[in-house]
Amino acid sequence: MASESLHLRVADSLGRRVAGYELPAGSVVSLAELEKEYGISRTVAREAMRLLESLGMLEARRRVGLIVTDESQWNVLSPQVIEWRLAGAGRDAQLRSLLDLRIAVEPMAARGAALHASPDDRQRLVDLARRLRELGEQGLGETDEYLMTDVAFHETLLHVSGNEMLAALDQVVRSVLVGRTRLGLSPAVPVAEVIDYHETTARAIVERMPEAAELYSRQLVVRVRAEFSLPDPPGDAGRTAP
Repeated sequence: MASESLHLRVADSLGRRVAGYELPAGSVVSLAELEKEYGISRTVAREAMRLLESLGMLEARRRVGLIVTDESQWNVLSPQVIEWRLAGAGRDAQLRSLLDLRIAVEPMAARGAALHASPDDRQRLVDLARRLRELGEQGLGETDEYLMTDVAFHETLLHVSGNEMLAALDQVVRSVLVGRTRLGLSPAVPVAEVIDYHETTARAIVERMPEAAELYSRQLVVRVRAEFSLPDPPGDAGRTAP
């Protein structure tokens, strides 16, 4: 197997072990041990370790070697790190953090979209929301088509917000949605309120109602969060749509 793909496989294996706390912070990672464990060359081992260093998960220390870093140093917005954390022992904490991020980001994106999106983009959101309802009513909430439609809705929301910083988080949101489905956490028949909030968010954007778009988008992600029995973020209790 080519070293280009081999080093990625080794990095993936080790990254999962680090993200799953099998190798806790402070653990020493030896190139010699990696060569022996994975049957790889020193060059491949170094390439794999450089990838994990670039993600902040390892750091080189003089006279010690490569050390697993504290989680606070990881590039937690990297889709790769998100995938590893969702697959590990800290999955619930990762879901909580990611959903909190979505609650903070997506309502502002919806507000921006209501103000700045083009007519075509507004209609695209309506069409995507309608397709989600069709697929959901057919019991296809676990399918790739439903997933990709949902991803397209939320990525479009970020892209048309008029804010390049929000748009840059598209891969983070994609990773959350894909990870949830891959882990078998998406219901075949989506919760009715979730579908409703996709549609009401899209309609508010079409009607250029930024406050309503923000609120419906927030209610959407809060409802998704509730599916995981996680407490609602402060400030949302008792809020109603206009």
